[in-house]
Amino acid sequence: LGRLKERDQLQGHQISLGKLSNTRDAIEIAREARTVLGGNGVSAEYSPLRHANNLESVRTYEGTDEVHTLVLGRHITGLESFR
Repeated sequence: LGRLKERDQLQGHQISLGKLSNTRDAIEIAREARTVLGGNGVSAEYSPLRHANNLESVRTYEGTDEVHTLVLGRHITGLESFR
């Protein structure tokens, strides 16, 4: 995506796919880290839950999963899903 942006070839649906995929993966990794750390995964000493909470807010202000899914659906089908 970065290379496409450098060449001024990045399209909106590609941005949506990147944001959707990256935030989903990052939240899954933070939750897995919490599990691996056991009881320490919820303490102030370690921070996977803090990261997971921050990532949940990223899902909101970067565009919700639903909006990104609608953008991708429009690109794949050509049908407008929202107005």
